[in-house]
Amino acid sequence: MSSYLTVFIFGYACGIVLAQHSSKTFPDITDKNGGWCMMRGECGNDKLSCAYDGPPSPLINPEAVGILNQYCPFMVPGDQPSTCCNADQVFTFNKIFGFVKEEFTRCPVCFDNFISMFCLLVCSSYQSTLASANVTIDSFTKQKIVTSVDYYVARDYVDGMFNSCANVRTPYSNEKAISRMCGETASACTPENFLKFVGSKSNRLVTYAISFKETDKPFVRVGNKTFVPMNYTTTPCTDRCQCKDCNTTVCPPPPTNMSVPKWKLF
Repeated sequence: MSSYLTVFIFGYACGIVLAQHSSKTFPDITDKNGGWCMMRGECGNDKLSCAYDGPPSPLINPEAVGILNQYCPFMVPGDQPSTCCNADQVFTFNKIFGFVKEEFTRCPVCFDNFISMFCLLVCSSYQSTLASANVTIDSFTKQKIVTSVDYYVARDYVDGMFNSCANVRTPYSNEKAISRMCGETASACTPENFLKFVGSKSNRLVTYAISFKETDKPFVRVGNKTFVPMNYTTTPCTDRCQCKDCNTTVCPPPPTNMSVPKWKLF
């Protein structure tokens, strides 16, 4: 289907460009583990993301696999998908983003487009090719925790995701849902404002700040590292959305001059 991220493309691209780098930072994609992580698991009572420099692992908890499949089925090709997230993260993910799903419930494809960027950041086995993490050591637990992330995303994805959600209204009011997730009114909201808001720790969607790095380039070089921007293929809102929630759809006019059947008395 169109809303599909081909991990093969990520892997193939990374293999071509990153083969010249050390295997620790950019592993050989033909390796049985496939991919590399920069964070995994939760640290401390605040459930902050733990820094982790290592290969992905199978997600073996059936409930967690079911939740991930509910949000991003393209990431669950089998019963135990290889991921950079563990079950605890998936459970927290479900609690945090459940309300967002309700906001966009009138347009399921909008939510699918939106949630994909978080599924991939948190759980993708190629996590380290999509983003880089800034890490600190917790003074109490001495654990390494992620404080912020630079996340490289393709502009095509950002525009497609935003356009599919821009006119979706909440199920309980006539208000556009995006106005509640942008820090601006719906008319003033832009893709950049939207990403800035959802990437801020103040909105409680994330436990670390996310700086979204939009780009038109297929690869981004930062220092001695090369990143492959996330470019999930979005689906337009004309698919699985109510016509009033999609600005590219022409709603049929309400019926007029409806004839009223005449009653006859016998």
